[in-house]
Amino acid sequence: MAKPIGNIYAAHETTIEDMRQEFLARARAKNLAVRTIEWYDRHSLGFERWCTSHGVEFARDLRGSHLDDFLVSMHETGVSPHTVRGAAQTIKALSRFGFRKEYIPTEITKDFTMPKVPQVIVETFNDDQLRALLGAPDQRKWVGLRDRAMLTLMLDTLARVSEVTGLNVENVDLEDRSIRVMGKGRKERDIPFGQVAAQTMHRYARSVEDQRPDDPFFISYRGRRMKREDVASTMREYGRKARIEGVRCSPHTLRHTGAKRFILNGGDVFTLQKLLGHTTLVMVRRYVELASVDVRRQHERFSPADSLLRKPTPR
Repeated sequence: MAKPIGNIYAAHETTIEDMRQEFLARARAKNLAVRTIEWYDRHSLGFERWCTSHGVEFARDLRGSHLDDFLVSMHETGVSPHTVRGAAQTIKALSRFGFRKEYIPTEITKDFTMPKVPQVIVETFNDDQLRALLGAPDQRKWVGLRDRAMLTLMLDTLARVSEVTGLNVENVDLEDRSIRVMGKGRKERDIPFGQVAAQTMHRYARSVEDQRPDDPFFISYRGRRMKREDVASTMREYGRKARIEGVRCSPHTLRHTGAKRFILNGGDVFTLQKLLGHTTLVMVRRYVELASVDVRRQHERFSPADSLLRKPTPR
Protein backbone atom coordinates (compact mmCIF):
# COMPACT_ATOMS: atom_id res chain seq x y z
CA MET A 1 0.00 0.00 0.00
CA ALA A 2 1.29 3.43 -0.90
CA LYS A 3 2.01 5.84 1.94
CA PRO A 4 3.29 9.42 2.18
CA ILE A 5 6.97 10.08 2.71
CA GLY A 6 7.78 11.41 6.19
CA ASN A 7 10.37 13.87 4.95
CA ILE A 8 10.14 14.61 1.24
CA TYR A 9 13.56 16.23 1.15
CA ALA A 10 15.24 13.29 2.85
CA ALA A 11 13.91 11.05 0.09
CA HIS A 12 16.15 12.76 -2.43
CA GLU A 13 19.88 12.29 -2.63
CA THR A 14 20.95 15.17 -0.40
CA THR A 15 24.60 16.01 -0.90
CA ILE A 16 26.79 17.34 1.86
CA GLU A 17 26.91 20.63 -0.05
CA ASP A 18 23.08 20.78 -0.10
CA MET A 19 22.99 20.13 3.63
CA ARG A 20 25.71 22.72 4.23
CA GLN A 21 23.84 25.43 2.35
CA GLU A 22 20.62 24.71 4.23
CA PHE A 23 22.56 24.74 7.51
CA LEU A 24 23.96 28.19 6.71
CA ALA A 25 20.54 29.45 5.64
CA ARG A 26 19.14 28.33 8.99
CA ALA A 27 21.96 30.14 10.81
CA ARG A 28 21.11 33.35 8.93
CA ALA A 29 17.41 32.90 9.66
CA LYS A 30 18.23 32.59 13.36
CA ASN A 31 20.04 35.95 13.07
CA LEU A 32 23.30 34.60 14.42
CA ALA A 33 26.27 36.94 14.58
CA VAL A 34 27.99 37.70 11.29
CA ARG A 35 31.29 36.30 12.59
CA THR A 36 29.57 33.07 13.67
CA ILE A 37 28.06 32.59 10.22
CA GLU A 38 31.43 33.33 8.58
CA TRP A 39 33.03 30.77 10.92
CA TYR A 40 30.39 28.15 10.05
CA ASP A 41 30.76 28.87 6.34
CA ARG A 42 34.55 28.57 6.30
CA HIS A 43 34.83 25.39 8.35
CA SER A 44 31.83 23.61 6.82
CA LEU A 45 33.23 24.34 3.35
CA GLY A 46 36.56 22.85 4.39
CA PHE A 47 34.76 19.76 5.67
CA GLU A 48 32.65 19.43 2.51
CA ARG A 49 35.76 19.64 0.32
CA TRP A 50 37.56 17.08 2.48
CA CYS A 51 34.60 14.70 2.19
CA THR A 52 34.51 15.11 -1.61
CA SER A 53 38.23 14.36 -1.86
CA HIS A 54 37.63 11.16 0.16
CA GLY A 55 34.73 9.96 -1.95
CA VAL A 56 31.94 11.00 0.41
CA GLU A 57 29.40 13.04 -1.53
CA PHE A 58 26.04 12.35 0.07
CA ALA A 59 24.93 13.20 3.58
CA ARG A 60 23.54 9.69 4.13
CA ASP A 61 27.07 8.26 3.79
CA LEU A 62 28.57 10.32 6.59
CA ARG A 63 29.96 8.40 9.57
CA GLY A 64 31.42 9.47 12.89
CA SER A 65 34.84 8.34 11.71
CA HIS A 66 34.73 10.98 8.97
CA LEU A 67 34.46 13.72 11.59
CA ASP A 68 37.47 12.38 13.48
CA ASP A 69 39.55 11.86 10.34
CA PHE A 70 38.83 15.41 9.16
CA LEU A 71 40.10 16.86 12.44
CA VAL A 72 43.18 14.63 12.32
CA SER A 73 43.95 15.97 8.84
CA MET A 74 43.73 19.52 10.21
CA HIS A 75 46.15 18.68 13.02
CA GLU A 76 48.57 17.16 10.51
CA THR A 77 48.63 20.35 8.43
CA GLY A 78 49.77 22.36 11.45
CA VAL A 79 46.54 24.23 12.11
CA SER A 80 46.33 25.78 15.59
CA PRO A 81 44.40 23.83 18.27
CA HIS A 82 41.93 26.71 18.62
CA THR A 83 41.12 26.56 14.91
CA VAL A 84 40.70 22.78 15.04
CA ARG A 85 38.30 23.13 17.96
CA GLY A 86 36.34 25.76 16.03
CA ALA A 87 36.09 23.39 13.08
CA ALA A 88 34.96 20.62 15.44
CA GLN A 89 32.17 22.80 16.80
CA THR A 90 31.04 23.56 13.25
CA ILE A 91 30.97 19.99 11.93
CA LYS A 92 29.27 18.82 15.11
CA ALA A 93 26.51 21.42 14.66
CA LEU A 94 26.27 20.59 10.95
CA SER A 95 25.96 16.85 11.63
CA ARG A 96 23.32 17.32 14.30
CA PHE A 97 21.38 19.52 11.90
CA GLY A 98 21.60 16.82 9.23
CA PHE A 99 20.39 14.15 11.66
CA ARG A 100 17.40 16.26 12.75
CA LYS A 101 16.49 16.84 9.10
CA GLU A 102 16.88 13.06 8.46
CA TYR A 103 19.58 13.63 5.85
CA ILE A 104 21.97 11.60 8.02
CA PRO A 105 20.29 8.32 9.10
CA THR A 106 22.22 7.86 12.35
CA GLU A 107 23.33 10.22 15.11
CA ILE A 108 27.01 10.25 14.18
CA THR A 109 27.93 12.82 16.88
CA LYS A 110 26.82 10.51 19.70
CA ASP A 111 30.37 9.42 20.53
CA PHE A 112 32.07 12.51 19.10
CA THR A 113 34.56 14.11 21.50
CA MET A 114 35.59 17.73 21.18
CA PRO A 115 39.36 18.18 20.84
CA LYS A 116 41.09 19.71 23.82
CA VAL A 117 42.90 23.02 23.59
CA PRO A 118 46.10 23.37 25.62
CA GLN A 119 45.85 26.02 28.30
CA VAL A 120 48.69 28.32 27.31
CA ILE A 121 49.51 31.36 29.40
CA VAL A 122 49.24 34.37 27.12
CA GLU A 123 52.06 36.88 27.43
CA THR A 124 50.81 40.37 28.24
CA PHE A 125 52.28 43.86 27.98
CA ASN A 126 54.29 45.13 30.92
CA ASP A 127 53.91 48.74 32.08
CA ASP A 128 56.78 50.07 29.98
CA GLN A 129 55.46 48.34 26.86
CA LEU A 130 51.98 49.70 27.47
CA ARG A 131 53.24 53.25 27.83
CA ALA A 132 55.32 52.88 24.68
CA LEU A 133 52.37 51.46 22.74
CA LEU A 134 49.95 54.17 23.85
CA GLY A 135 52.57 56.81 23.14
CA ALA A 136 53.24 55.57 19.59
CA PRO A 137 50.31 57.33 17.80
CA ASP A 138 51.20 60.84 16.63
CA GLN A 139 48.57 62.97 18.34
CA ARG A 140 49.41 65.96 16.17
CA LYS A 141 47.50 64.15 13.42
CA TRP A 142 43.86 63.15 13.22
CA VAL A 143 44.65 59.46 12.75
CA GLY A 144 46.87 59.55 15.83
CA LEU A 145 44.03 60.96 17.94
CA ARG A 146 41.76 58.20 16.68
CA ASP A 147 44.24 55.41 17.32
CA ARG A 148 45.20 56.64 20.79
CA ALA A 149 41.50 56.81 21.69
CA MET A 150 40.84 53.29 20.37
CA LEU A 151 43.83 51.73 22.12
CA THR A 152 43.08 53.44 25.43
CA LEU A 153 39.40 52.51 25.23
CA MET A 154 40.16 48.84 24.50
CA LEU A 155 42.61 48.68 27.40
CA ASP A 156 40.25 50.41 29.83
CA THR A 157 36.96 48.70 28.94
CA LEU A 158 38.37 45.23 28.05
CA ALA A 159 36.03 45.30 25.03
CA ARG A 160 36.70 43.07 22.05
CA VAL A 161 38.06 44.80 18.97
CA SER A 162 34.88 43.87 17.04
CA GLU A 163 32.81 45.50 19.78
CA VAL A 164 34.83 48.72 19.59
CA THR A 165 34.76 48.94 15.80
CA GLY A 166 31.03 48.19 15.94
CA LEU A 167 30.31 51.29 18.03
CA ASN A 168 28.02 53.92 16.56
CA VAL A 169 27.96 57.53 17.74
CA GLU A 170 24.74 56.87 19.67
CA ASN A 171 26.49 54.03 21.58
CA VAL A 172 29.10 56.37 23.09
CA ASP A 173 28.19 58.56 26.08
CA LEU A 174 31.14 60.86 26.70
CA GLU A 175 29.45 62.62 29.62
CA ASP A 176 28.50 59.43 31.46
CA ARG A 177 31.79 57.82 30.35
CA SER A 178 30.25 54.62 29.05
CA ILE A 179 29.79 52.66 25.84
CA ARG A 180 27.08 50.22 24.81
CA VAL A 181 28.50 47.31 22.82
CA MET A 182 26.97 44.36 21.02
CA GLY A 183 28.77 41.27 22.28
CA LYS A 184 28.71 37.61 21.35
CA GLY A 185 25.30 36.04 21.05
CA ARG A 186 23.76 39.42 20.15
CA LYS A 187 23.90 40.48 23.78
CA GLU A 188 24.26 44.17 24.59
CA ARG A 189 26.10 45.42 27.62
CA ASP A 190 27.13 48.81 28.99
CA ILE A 191 30.78 49.29 29.90
CA PRO A 192 32.17 52.29 31.81
CA PHE A 193 35.53 53.88 31.06
CA GLY A 194 37.81 56.09 33.12
CA GLN A 195 38.89 59.70 32.93
CA VAL A 196 42.05 59.09 30.89
CA ALA A 197 40.10 57.19 28.24
CA ALA A 198 37.45 59.92 28.31
CA GLN A 199 40.07 62.58 27.57
CA THR A 200 41.35 60.69 24.53
CA MET A 201 37.78 60.06 23.34
CA HIS A 202 36.89 63.77 23.67
CA ARG A 203 39.97 64.81 21.69
CA TYR A 204 39.16 62.38 18.92
CA ALA A 205 35.44 63.31 18.85
CA ARG A 206 36.34 66.99 18.40
CA SER A 207 38.40 66.07 15.33
CA VAL A 208 35.38 64.59 13.50
CA GLU A 209 32.45 66.56 12.15
CA ASP A 210 28.96 65.90 10.79
CA GLN A 211 28.55 62.57 12.54
CA ARG A 212 24.98 61.36 12.93
CA PRO A 213 23.79 59.04 15.74
CA ASP A 214 23.82 55.96 13.51
CA ASP A 215 27.25 56.71 12.01
CA PRO A 216 30.26 54.63 13.12
CA PHE A 217 32.16 56.31 15.95
CA PHE A 218 35.63 55.23 14.82
CA ILE A 219 36.07 55.91 11.12
CA SER A 220 38.65 55.56 8.38
CA TYR A 221 39.98 58.39 6.25
CA ARG A 222 37.00 57.90 3.96
CA GLY A 223 34.52 58.08 6.80
CA ARG A 224 33.78 54.37 6.81
CA ARG A 225 33.65 52.00 9.76
CA MET A 226 36.98 50.65 10.92
CA LYS A 227 37.48 46.91 10.44
CA ARG A 228 38.98 44.44 12.90
CA GLU A 229 41.78 43.75 10.44
CA ASP A 230 42.56 47.48 10.21
CA VAL A 231 42.96 47.78 13.97
CA ALA A 232 45.12 44.63 14.17
CA SER A 233 47.39 45.90 11.39
CA THR A 234 47.65 49.33 13.01
CA MET A 235 48.63 47.78 16.34
CA ARG A 236 51.39 45.75 14.72
CA GLU A 237 52.79 48.92 13.16
CA TYR A 238 52.73 50.75 16.49
CA GLY A 239 54.35 47.74 18.13
CA ARG A 240 57.25 47.95 15.69
CA LYS A 241 57.46 51.70 16.17
CA ALA A 242 57.52 51.26 19.97
CA ARG A 243 60.09 48.44 19.63
CA ILE A 244 57.95 46.03 21.63
CA GLU A 245 59.44 42.53 21.69
CA GLY A 246 58.61 39.24 23.34
CA VAL A 247 54.84 39.69 23.16
CA ARG A 248 52.35 39.67 20.29
CA CYS A 249 51.13 43.19 19.63
CA SER A 250 47.42 42.61 19.01
CA PRO A 251 43.99 43.73 20.25
CA HIS A 252 43.59 40.36 21.98
CA THR A 253 46.82 40.90 23.93
CA LEU A 254 45.54 44.32 24.96
CA ARG A 255 42.32 42.74 26.26
CA HIS A 256 44.30 40.12 28.20
CA THR A 257 46.54 42.84 29.62
CA GLY A 258 43.62 44.97 30.75
CA ALA A 259 41.94 42.01 32.43
CA LYS A 260 45.11 41.05 34.27
CA ARG A 261 45.68 44.62 35.45
CA PHE A 262 42.08 44.79 36.65
CA ILE A 263 42.66 41.77 38.90
CA LEU A 264 46.07 43.00 40.10
CA ASN A 265 44.54 46.36 41.02
CA GLY A 266 42.00 44.65 43.27
CA GLY A 267 39.04 44.09 40.94
CA ASP A 268 36.71 41.15 41.63
CA VAL A 269 36.04 38.30 39.21
CA PHE A 270 32.29 38.90 38.96
CA THR A 271 32.74 42.49 37.80
CA LEU A 272 35.47 41.31 35.43
CA GLN A 273 33.06 38.73 34.02
CA LYS A 274 30.53 41.46 33.22
CA LEU A 275 33.15 43.72 31.68
CA LEU A 276 34.46 40.93 29.46
CA GLY A 277 30.99 39.83 28.44
CA HIS A 278 31.48 36.18 29.42
CA THR A 279 28.46 34.11 30.44
CA THR A 280 30.49 31.90 32.79
CA LEU A 281 33.55 32.22 34.98
CA VAL A 282 35.50 29.59 33.02
CA MET A 283 37.38 32.10 30.86
CA VAL A 284 37.61 34.62 33.70
CA ARG A 285 39.65 32.12 35.72
CA ARG A 286 42.31 32.25 33.00
CA TYR A 287 42.79 35.95 33.66
CA VAL A 288 43.06 35.26 37.37
CA GLU A 289 45.77 32.70 36.55
CA LEU A 290 47.59 35.34 34.48
CA ALA A 291 47.52 37.69 37.45
CA SER A 292 48.73 34.91 39.76
CA VAL A 293 51.77 34.33 37.54
CA ASP A 294 52.56 38.03 37.66
CA VAL A 295 52.21 38.09 41.46
CA ARG A 296 54.68 35.19 41.71
CA ARG A 297 57.21 36.99 39.51
CA GLN A 298 56.85 40.16 41.52
CA HIS A 299 57.20 38.26 44.79
CA GLU A 300 60.37 36.61 43.56
CA ARG A 301 61.79 40.07 42.85
CA PHE A 302 60.62 41.77 46.03
CA SER A 303 60.27 38.98 48.58
CA PRO A 304 60.47 40.65 52.04
CA ALA A 305 62.26 37.71 53.67
CA ASP A 306 64.63 37.08 50.77
CA SER A 307 65.61 40.72 50.51
CA LEU A 308 66.38 40.76 54.20
CA LEU A 309 67.97 37.40 54.89
CA ARG A 310 69.15 35.82 51.63
CA LYS A 311 72.88 35.90 51.20
CA PRO A 312 74.07 37.57 48.02
CA THR A 313 74.98 35.17 45.22
CA PRO A 314 78.79 35.02 44.85
CA ARG A 315 80.11 36.23 41.50
